[in-house]
Amino acid sequence: LERVLSPALRLSHLVDQLLALARAEPSSAQAAEPVELPEIARNAAERWLPAAIGKKIDLGFELAPAVVPGNRLLLSEMLANLIDNALRHTPEDGTITVSCGSTEEGAWLAVEDSGPGIAPEEREKVFARFYQAPGSRSDGCGLGLAIVAEIARQHGGTVAVDDSPGLGGTRLRI
Repeated sequence: LERVLSPALRLSHLVDQLLALARAEPSSAQAAEPVELPEIARNAAERWLPAAIGKKIDLGFELAPAVVPGNRLLLSEMLANLIDNALRHTPEDGTITVSCGSTEEGAWLAVEDSGPGIAPEEREKVFARFYQAPGSRSDGCGLGLAIVAEIARQHGGTVAVDDSPGLGGTRLRI
């Protein structure tokens, strides 16, 4: 049974990701409503804190007011994928910070971690469906960041990948 559990969980994750990708397709976009990004982040905390605690990862939040017109379900899914990705790549005793705010240019959302980072030559590739960087030890399916990019695009945003200035790993900023 133990040998069956791991592949079953991986398959369940893949199905969840494929469903999220299907929901993110333009044909299923719903009418935009004002969505408060700090509220989305607080809801994500409830879901992801137990996993972070289980890995001894400090999952912190730095939230400033930020409102975007959009689809609450899709924006929640986008943040969930960012946090899940960070948890998969951050080693035990690491740190992940979720932050949001707004500038004159608009609202932003970021997730940064103290993991190994994404090599500069891989940064554009990680948004392709089913792509995983060579040497990646993640048990993911390579859809999370493709979903993030599609949801960001549907909301008029972009995704930028760079080094986390404070934590030394990766920062993804929408």
